[in-house]
Amino acid sequence: MTSSWQDPRAWRRRLVFLRGSLVTALALLYLLADLRAASPLPSVQVALWLVLLWLPSLLFLLTRNRPVRWQWWLCGLEVLIDQLLFLALLHQLGGSANPIAFYLLLPVLLAALALPLPVSLLQSAIAIGGYGLTLHWHLVPSHHSHLHALTNEIHPDHGLGMWLAFSAVAAVLTILGQLLRQAQQRELRSQGTALNLALQRERMYQVGATLADRAHELNTPLSTLLLLSESLAEDTGLPAHSREDAQQIGALARRISALLRPAPETAAQAEPPCALSVLTGELALTLRHLAPTLTVRWQGPLDPLLRQRGTWQRVLANLGYNACDAGATHLDIACDQDSNGLLIQISDDGPRGDGQREREGLGIGLALVETSLAALGATLELDFDRQWTQARIRVPRGEQP
Repeated sequence: MTSSWQDPRAWRRRLVFLRGSLVTALALLYLLADLRAASPLPSVQVALWLVLLWLPSLLFLLTRNRPVRWQWWLCGLEVLIDQLLFLALLHQLGGSANPIAFYLLLPVLLAALALPLPVSLLQSAIAIGGYGLTLHWHLVPSHHSHLHALTNEIHPDHGLGMWLAFSAVAAVLTILGQLLRQAQQRELRSQGTALNLALQRERMYQVGATLADRAHELNTPLSTLLLLSESLAEDTGLPAHSREDAQQIGALARRISALLRPAPETAAQAEPPCALSVLTGELALTLRHLAPTLTVRWQGPLDPLLRQRGTWQRVLANLGYNACDAGATHLDIACDQDSNGLLIQISDDGPRGDGQREREGLGIGLALVETSLAALGATLELDFDRQWTQARIRVPRGEQP
């Protein structure tokens, strides 16, 4: 799973855009100041500084095809170069009292969003230290320049206050950027986990479909062979040795059919019964990464103990997967009892269209649910409406623990 948050080249392209915006804005400011004969620097010197400020973009053009492990280091290096060049320009333009000094906060924020915490703290420290340094050590603008009064006649206490304000803003941007970066990383990990779970479920469905298809291909001719052998064995018009051959063929077909049946789940049957509320809690943990916004709620009132825990887990998991696919936000599991036995109801609020969702729309997952419930002696009923989908599982009294 790729994301621009994880792509260092994307961050370096953002730096190129930010750098170009700065160069364009400074060029426009110089042209405006030059029209008023108030430019603090000669034209040649301004052009040189604009080229220097854009120069790190050349590094990106030359190294954009380097391996990813180098891209992060190059991204941090470009941010460092940008800050040092801009601090040098501030030294020429009257120091940090110049309002454009707050541009230093943009590389700080970008470093916090893109780079690890130690590198981000280093970039923030360089910006804060450079701001304080150029606040007291800079070239004094000409007396005819509008920057002279702004930068040279500043009170020391006012300068200290400006530095403290800049430091506080830089610290807040660093913390905020790191929190956003960590939240994005958690979201990407969650999406990756959900994708892996979906792929595993899809592979399980494919395996189940393949096995069911192969079993059908074998059971169909075996059933025909059994019918024919029984018919021939009961035909009194055939010689005795022919009827004996037919009986042997039927016995062999029954033996092969018995081998194709699934082996009894002795290990699962030996497991102690598990409460339905416990299975509901396990289902909530299973679906948490696949659908973080889905709430699984246990509503009772009965909390029966169910045998064959693994089979019930598969049943509930497949019904939960269907709720996730439908975009549900709530999945409620309730249990009650009537004259025939237990009634377990699984309801979800996945959005529906104008028409009811077809039974086939649930795919192989529904077939696996019905097969698993048949092995438990239970049955499944589905009910669809505009707001809810309800799956009712009926467990006869004889199948209860």
